[in-house]
Amino acid sequence: MKNKKNILTIYIPLILIAVLTVLTGFCRDFIFKNINALLKAWDFDMDFNISPSLAFLENFEYDTLLEIKWILTFIFSILYLIISLLVIKLIFKKRKYLMITVGTYVGITFFSIIFMAIGHFFPGTSGKMYEFARYFMGMAQSPIILMILIPAFKLSEKENNKRTTT
Repeated sequence: MKNKKNILTIYIPLILIAVLTVLTGFCRDFIFKNINALLKAWDFDMDFNISPSLAFLENFEYDTLLEIKWILTFIFSILYLIISLLVIKLIFKKRKYLMITVGTYVGITFFSIIFMAIGHFFPGTSGKMYEFARYFMGMAQSPIILMILIPAFKLSEKENNKRTTT
């Protein structure tokens, strides 16, 4: 009976969250690839047939699309933070791990802002700093952080169990 309860309370929600994670990733990829292709088409004065579901983006100016990308970056980072928190809560049920997860996302965002600021105030470094910031924010918009935190928390619990049994 206990195994059935575990399946219903842990595994089914985890499967649903995994499906949500995949769908969020596909949605993010679809939106950003279309926006980036539209921006590139405008940069090089080329034609680009944007997906019909995103055709309304053609009505925006170039700078507005860049601002939309920043907003979407923030939104998708928050979505992945929420997904990560749900998974951590389901698996570990420890407030400490939830706080570490939030701290990780805040830290990554903070470092990205620092890199962007350095690039802004030191123009010769702007391209490299943007790449660093984009790399870090790419991690925040994917399940990579979760893929690092789960094994880290598992190892932490294993170490804590070793200390308490010896």
